[in-house]
Amino acid sequence: FLVFLRYQCYYGNPLLTFLEYPILIAQDVALLLCVFHFNGNMKQAAPYMAVFVSSWFILSLQKWIIDLAMNLCTFISAASKFAQLQYLWKVQDSGAVSALTWGLAAYTCATRIITTLMTTNDFTILIRFVIMLALNIWVTATVLRYRKPVIKAE
Repeated sequence: FLVFLRYQCYYGNPLLTFLEYPILIAQDVALLLCVFHFNGNMKQAAPYMAVFVSSWFILSLQKWIIDLAMNLCTFISAASKFAQLQYLWKVQDSGAVSALTWGLAAYTCATRIITTLMTTNDFTILIRFVIMLALNIWVTATVLRYRKPVIKAE
């Protein structure tokens, strides 16, 4: 989220195209702080916060840094979806995975493609969302394929 937010800010894209990212980042920070707090390790949160804050400034030092970071984020996101697919293929059971959630992820990518085409027409962002759309559809189809039939009790 941080890389995507910084990328959007760096290229001066309209605020409405990335308004949810500050909220998502705040949620993640709050979640991590809660985890550290309830584990009794609040002091261990300091290095993560330092990396977070320094990343904000480092990402925009050079154009190639922010572009590379954005492309790496796309690669990492795609790799995580492939890992999910491999696991589903291995166990051939999608009982713990929600087809609705993956379907909504695909829908979100499709709408982001449309809004990107209508606002910024940024090729890097378009490629990211096209790749994520294809992979989200693939995961959704795999989840539906391996879904176990529900047996109704009489």
